[in-house]
Amino acid sequence: MNDLAALRKSLCTAFCEDVVISERGDLLTVSIPLTARDGDCFTAYLSRKNGGWRVSDAANTMMRLSYENDLTKLLTGPRAKLYESILAESGLFEDDGEIYIDVPADKLSRGIFALGQGLCRVEDIALWTKSRVGSTFAHDLRELLNSFVPKEIIEEGYVPEIYGGDDYAVDFRIKTEGKPVFLFGVNGRDKARLTTITLLHLKQVGVKFDSIIVCNDFYDLPKKDASRLMSAANDVVPSILDTASIIEKVRHRMV
Repeated sequence: MNDLAALRKSLCTAFCEDVVISERGDLLTVSIPLTARDGDCFTAYLSRKNGGWRVSDAANTMMRLSYENDLTKLLTGPRAKLYESILAESGLFEDDGEIYIDVPADKLSRGIFALGQGLCRVEDIALWTKSRVGSTFAHDLRELLNSFVPKEIIEEGYVPEIYGGDDYAVDFRIKTEGKPVFLFGVNGRDKARLTTITLLHLKQVGVKFDSIIVCNDFYDLPKKDASRLMSAANDVVPSILDTASIIEKVRHRMV
């Protein structure tokens, strides 16, 4: 019992030392002992609300995210659903970029930690964006193409008119005055291998087309898979982050 009491006292003392409280006009600020991705501690802004407290980030989290991301694209599609899920699971709400939680006066400490935990998870959405795994990569590529390719000349999930065409589907077919453009998104080793097989088979059976590969990260692919993909494709964009290159390569073939 004495050990437990001593440990509790030690932890309480340590937490209190890490928490800095100050006053800013009508608000109280509490420095939360949780570190944001930029190295600074999260800050909770406290204001009185219906006999309790509103614990808010004062929109600082969105401001941090905006430094490296376009928020209009960041919180769309699968990431928007993830963001909404994080808020719901943490008991948080959002209003015009401000993330907050309302708590009774006797639950202030829980509110502060709920906010801090939620903000950590929200900031991680930016990391999820950079990795662009699974449906997020596909969503980003689709959104980019739809932003500059007329909808009447692009077809997603095109099935070539050959025997067993379903096994050699093309991510995006773009009609041009000449050969159609077959564009594939490659976000890993397995998709790189499948795309290589598809390209080689289509060429073998006599399908006429021009091909562009857009990678999540070309240099993260195994060297042999990357080499085979390069040999099979007409053009490769190493990273989906290079949107200017993607637009230039597609538009060049649309003329």
